[in-house]
Amino acid sequence: MTQEDGHGPQAVRARAEARARREARRARAAARNPRRVARLAVIGRWPRVEMALKAALSAAIAWQIASVLPLDAAETYPYYAPLGAVVATYPSIQGSVAESLRSVLGIIAGAVLALTADALVPAGAVLVPVVVGVGVLVAGLRVFGDQRSWVPMAALFVLVIGAQDPITYVTAYSALTLMGAAVAVVVAMLLPTVPLAQSTRAIARLATTLADQLRDLADGVEADEPPPVAQWRERARSLEPVLATVRASSTDVRRSLRANARASRERGVVDRQRGEALVLDAVATRTSDLTDLLLDTGVVGGEHVAVVEPLRAPTAEALRACATAVRPLAQVDRPRGEDVDEVRAAVRRLSDAVAAAEVPTALQREGAGAVVTALRRLLGALVGALEDAERREDDAEALRALA
Repeated sequence: MTQEDGHGPQAVRARAEARARREARRARAAARNPRRVARLAVIGRWPRVEMALKAALSAAIAWQIASVLPLDAAETYPYYAPLGAVVATYPSIQGSVAESLRSVLGIIAGAVLALTADALVPAGAVLVPVVVGVGVLVAGLRVFGDQRSWVPMAALFVLVIGAQDPITYVTAYSALTLMGAAVAVVVAMLLPTVPLAQSTRAIARLATTLADQLRDLADGVEADEPPPVAQWRERARSLEPVLATVRASSTDVRRSLRANARASRERGVVDRQRGEALVLDAVATRTSDLTDLLLDTGVVGGEHVAVVEPLRAPTAEALRACATAVRPLAQVDRPRGEDVDEVRAAVRRLSDAVAAAEVPTALQREGAGAVVTALRRLLGALVGALEDAERREDDAEALRALA
């Protein structure tokens, strides 16, 4: 092994020293801003605290505004203003605007339905079920989104509470709700949120789940009796909801950056999280491939096929090395260089063992080769993550030097 190929002792030592310098810079940056660290720690532990505080503030402001409006409707129905503020409190500004408009649209649709039914349907016991039934049908239109329940609810309120003066009631209901929603939108713009805590937790859970699954695969390969096929399939399915959560959280973060004054300040964190999510998504795909491979060709009739006896130990070793490299991604934004090096060495040893092993059948040799290929692809994802993180650090350092 020579120094020129990037794996010599001096090259390894240089990479380790560079990583140590980067870790020291991150620690110094955190120490320079303890208030930010404390704030993120609180929000990370109780992510709905900030949202609850903003909802309470919006509701209080909306109530005060409604109480001073020189309108009879506002004096009679002031509680619809804080209700609108609560309805429009969402993690993102875009969500606050969209959901407030949908809620008011649902109120108007319900009011029109109630007034129409009151004019066409004879008064009596049949009126309420007709309004509710038609309201639920209308609420199924996609335009109402998550605010579809407002349609039948508003229709009932108009029939019951606003029966004496429905026009005044509908006007107050929709206008005060819209006013409260507008207050919530303004508060969201003045105190913007980027839901990084939810995304961080989802990424951490995915990394932990992947590491556990890789270690379970290693245990299954090394066991004298392979696990039941149903157990392998259950482990493969367990990744799907965790992956879905990570993807949904990433989408929420991207949406929260629109019209958000904090977008520029959090862009670096968001980019790092996006990189983590992409890496873990790739690792999850490779892990699923490994699981499917062991399901399809790994165990037949209770016997190992893809992983024959001489290869079981090195295959398990490589899988455990992968688990060790993936697990830190639950807390940091990159795998550790020494862990990636160990995965590289373990995969190399497995590849050499496959080449030297006397595999009885062509199916077994093909299966063993496929396992090596899948592990190499997983290694490629980890190497790419490490190189991308180091490149971001180098670019940031270069920009600071130019500033």
